[in-house]
Order: sequence, then C-alpha cells, then structure tokens
Amino acid sequence: MFMANRNDRRHTFSDLSGLWTGYYAYDLTDEAVMFTAWIREEDGEIRGSILEEDLSGEMLDSEYEADIHGFRHGLDVRFTKIALDEDSGDTLLLRYHGDTDADCCLVSGVWFFDDPSDWTGTFMMTRISGDLKARVAAEASQDAADDSGDEG
Repeated sequence: MFMANRNDRRHTFSDLSGLWTGYYAYDLTDEAVMFTAWIREEDGEIRGSILEEDLSGEMLDSEYEADIHGFRHGLDVRFTKIALDEDSGDTLLLRYHGDTDADCCLVSGVWFFDDPSDWTGTFMMTRISGDLKARVAAEASQDAADDSGDEG
C-alpha cells in the first residue's frame, strides 16, 4: 500500500504574508482568546489586521478588529497591535515579540503592554493560507467597508 509522506505536501514561504489563525493567552490564568490575522510583509515590514472576539462583554458574539504594524528580521518577529479603548478613546499599544519557524508557517512568543504592571502573556499563530488568498480576503473586506460608507 502506497502512503504519501505528509512532509511532501508542506509548503514553505519566504515571508509572513497570508491569512493566519492563532490565540493569545494571559499569564497566570487559563484565559485564551482566538484570533484571525491578515498579514502583508514587504521587505521585512509587517502590516495587517487582527479580528478577535470582543471581550468587553457588551454584545454577545461581537468581534473586535485592530491594525498591526511591525517587522521581521530573519526568524525574529515583532509587531504592535494598535487598538482603541472604546471607553476612554485612548490608543492602546500591545507588543508582540516572537519567532517564526524557517518555513514561515508558525509564529510564537510573548505579548505585553508598555506598562510593566499591566497584563502579559503568550501567543501562537499558524498560517492558514498564503499571500494570494489573504490579499483577496483583505481586498474583499476593504470593498465591503467602502460600500458600507456609500450614501445612496
């Protein structure tokens, strides 16, 4: 019986551009939050967005979106999630520092706020698809946002 080697199907990527899924967990708790990330990497610069469950508790099953910006040098990955505190209107900067595997299919590391007395934790994300599908998803999302802003 012929059995295919699973490693033969593994695709390697040269950058982090694509669609990702992952989680971040809080230190000293069992809490973890799942997220989806759309990332575009160009010349080591990372830009994109993250969609996750809205933990504010105001609406059941609501989602929260934030922009990300950062860089990758070799296997070292660093990006900042730029979020808006809906109560105060302040910009929140959440730092992610981690490493990717050589195939650019897995990133894991730590997250923290600038204030050392604030929450910290760990994160891990895995690639769902490469650049083309992520570009199409991001463009469709942008088109939908543009259409919702049209006045009739």
